[in-house]
Amino acid sequence: MNKLKISLIHLDVHHGRPDVNRKTLLSLIQQSAAEGAQVIVAPELCTSGYAFNSRAAIAPFVETLDGPTVSAIRDLARSLRVYVCLGLALKNVPSGVFTNSAVAIDTHGEIVCRYDKINAESRWACPGNPRRDNTFHTPWGRVGILICSDTYYGLMPRVTALRHADLLLVPANWPPSGLDPRQLWRARAMENGLYLAACNRTGMDRSMDLREATSCVYDPMGSCLLEGRQATSRIFYVEVPLNSQGRLDPSIRQRKLFERRPEQYHDCYLNLRPIRNLTEFLSLPQPGMLQLCCVVPSPAEDPAEALLRRLEKASVKDPHLYLLASSPLSDRAWDLMHRGVESKKTAVLVCSAKGTSQLVFRFKSGRGPTVTRQIDTRSHFDPEISRMDFNTARLHMVPFAALLHPETAVASAKQGCDLMVAYHETFTPEDRLMAAVRTLEGVAVTLCTPKGAGIWTPPEGHQRWGEALAESGEMCHLRLDTQRIRARNFQDSIDFEVLLRGHGGDC
Repeated sequence: MNKLKISLIHLDVHHGRPDVNRKTLLSLIQQSAAEGAQVIVAPELCTSGYAFNSRAAIAPFVETLDGPTVSAIRDLARSLRVYVCLGLALKNVPSGVFTNSAVAIDTHGEIVCRYDKINAESRWACPGNPRRDNTFHTPWGRVGILICSDTYYGLMPRVTALRHADLLLVPANWPPSGLDPRQLWRARAMENGLYLAACNRTGMDRSMDLREATSCVYDPMGSCLLEGRQATSRIFYVEVPLNSQGRLDPSIRQRKLFERRPEQYHDCYLNLRPIRNLTEFLSLPQPGMLQLCCVVPSPAEDPAEALLRRLEKASVKDPHLYLLASSPLSDRAWDLMHRGVESKKTAVLVCSAKGTSQLVFRFKSGRGPTVTRQIDTRSHFDPEISRMDFNTARLHMVPFAALLHPETAVASAKQGCDLMVAYHETFTPEDRLMAAVRTLEGVAVTLCTPKGAGIWTPPEGHQRWGEALAESGEMCHLRLDTQRIRARNFQDSIDFEVLLRGHGGDC
């Protein structure tokens, strides 16, 4: 057996009609098993529908673990010898607490995992306990569960990977507007080195149109194994390769987690929710507007002269920060650029590689001496050394390898940083995606490379992140409002003991 066959039940969920939804669901589970599926996944809240505006509104549709849906699926899983994971609204007995939950049932009909959504619906659902293990054992390896928007912040998938999950199941109810979840789910698979199978739904909910919503599966390198959508109920199938032992290959996850630097992440657990003024509390520069400009010289251009030409043409209204990725500049070239930063509102930050182990960041503003920061890319880099304030923003200079881990961005945000600056040799779509998703932790990111550059800002509401890109011979720019960036919402319902204890146990 060298393949694991997974089915995603892309269900047309009828709002407030659990009997209809349950009947369809049971039929599609039977069909999935007949087609050889070994793991079957159904969407979030697949029996009740999603949009309820109060506890009283959803009360007629919540169930218990011994209710009709779970009982029927336990019998079915036992008889068909399959694993089933589904999302539904549960009522806890005797407390009467309602939760948006997912339940996994094994081939013996036993409940092997229950997960309660942590980013729960504010109108009716109680958030789950982050310390409850959201993984379970299967013959193919460990499997984890997160529900829909619990994949939005990077630390929840990361903790799941640290619990040794090589397959992450995501029951979802994610409409196709705003941030595209496919980009998000692809990034979560890539950064954790695991398979991710997101089972979305279709149809019309009470207040959402999900007929164009997508279910998808990504491998540990971020390659797409499946993307599917349909306006009516449909089963999507995917076959995931297994190693010679018949198990999901853990090697990519192990390598990704081994590259972590937990000693750099302890600021992640700081509780900043009660702090009303981060600027005052963290002694940050006074917030305001900052124009970010990334210059990418063409191969034929002298980097210093390319930057200087743009500096001379600039009309400085708001403070400007120019960023340039280059091989180490000569003192003459560096002195040449000083002419362009005579205004106290303008600064230049040049990022370059020094050998294979160090990055050099040289910074010059209109007043004061040139500041040089050298960061060792192979080991611990001191956040105190790699941070710097300019005008309205606190900058954090990091190796690109650090940017691959969500913990770096969370710790940086809790240190008060507004902008993370990273240097890399390449500018692939994967590089850009990794930089972009870090903005979901509340920081802006710029990636400077000899082949291209990008600036990304945190999204507003449920929208996509802001983005400006430049290729060779171009410049991109974006206006950064640090007042807005500092109005951060941290996801602190995290098992920090798992997050910070080491590399992942089996690495």
